[in-house]
Amino acid sequence: MNRLKGYLSIIFFALAFCLTAFIAGCSYLSMSREDNTATRSYFYGGEQNLTYNCAVIKGKVISPDVVKKPNLLIAYPLTSNEGELNDYILLNSTSPFMLYLSEGKYHLYTLTDFNNDGFYTEDEVSGVYGSLSSPREITLRKEGLIKDVVIYAAQKNSDKIVFPRQISIDEKQARNQLTYSGQVSKIYDEKFSLQNGSAGWWNPTAFMKAFGARIYFMEEYDPKKIPVLFVHGAEGSPQNWVYFLMRLDRSRYQQWFFYYPAGIHLSLSSQLLYDELMELHAKHGFKNMCIVAHSLGGLVTRSLLTTYKFDKQNNFIKVYITLATPWSGFEMADASQKYQHKSLPSWMDIGAQSVFIRRTMNAKLPRNIRYYLFYGKNDMVCEGRALDDRAVSDAKETLGFDCDHNSILSDRHIFRKFKDILQKEFY
Repeated sequence: MNRLKGYLSIIFFALAFCLTAFIAGCSYLSMSREDNTATRSYFYGGEQNLTYNCAVIKGKVISPDVVKKPNLLIAYPLTSNEGELNDYILLNSTSPFMLYLSEGKYHLYTLTDFNNDGFYTEDEVSGVYGSLSSPREITLRKEGLIKDVVIYAAQKNSDKIVFPRQISIDEKQARNQLTYSGQVSKIYDEKFSLQNGSAGWWNPTAFMKAFGARIYFMEEYDPKKIPVLFVHGAEGSPQNWVYFLMRLDRSRYQQWFFYYPAGIHLSLSSQLLYDELMELHAKHGFKNMCIVAHSLGGLVTRSLLTTYKFDKQNNFIKVYITLATPWSGFEMADASQKYQHKSLPSWMDIGAQSVFIRRTMNAKLPRNIRYYLFYGKNDMVCEGRALDDRAVSDAKETLGFDCDHNSILSDRHIFRKFKDILQKEFY
């Protein structure tokens, strides 16, 4: 029996290594153990597997001007690991936030270091979601998104809110989350580093604590310019799109980037992208947009376009372009789920037989969106997956180039065709 278990372990690690080499190019052993912060396990095929954080709470903290200090936002678990405080982030006094959590029930609290000793303690509670005397319970389910959560924080609340237990959290232990939708950044900003992009694949919990999942601008919004939204793939970041960014006509287009942890459930990424996009549309009211996605980003964006209605009132997405997307999924991802192991949520979604792949690929793109499918003839990652009939049937054009999975983002012939498509569709 022990020998059999050993063989199964070897098989699994071989599968995991091959799958990772395909879509990420990084060793399985580089994945941090710290990302497994789930409260319970689940069963698959008779084997017990570890689960991961799998849902998001999105909202903002509002503080009066008298409180100009950072707020520690804590998700207090009411089920399973009750009392274990691992889910907290540090925010500006007035700040949007995203919390990436496992399934369960939570209360949300803010703490403010009123005495400036560098520690957050239970007598420094400044806010709570719900009423001061009766916190509102939040129930999270797998792939769920709870949004529009607002917490009002003030020093006067500290005597009115009772925190469930004694704590002492060093400010140095808390990770700052200082990002928001539409934030203007430079492409060489440290948060966009390829190392951070890799962390988004292998350690999405740490990534979400630091950055959330946001749409970033490269310049202030300009109503005269058409937004082009770029969406990266596994282990990706906006820096993967440097070749396109440097050559795109900035007098006509404004570059936006969706930066998200590719290790989370792809349907959750799609929900977060939709929420960010609609928030920006409500603010700016743009009427035209192009979405460009690479690899895994194609699956995220196709889910976005087939799940939500972009063919009636919200018909501002006019052009959709994908490059080297493995539409059919990976059989090895299916096989990896049959053994007990650490399995990132996105691995569960990219299996050829996964519910996500079937649902996303069997749905048709809105007819008003002009779709162009780019693929590399030398792409050993996608191979035939990039030419799945369900994707090809939606495409206005299917375009093959002499490049591989990564060089497709820096090929001059591809960019020239991309530029011609924008010119034809928008002018």
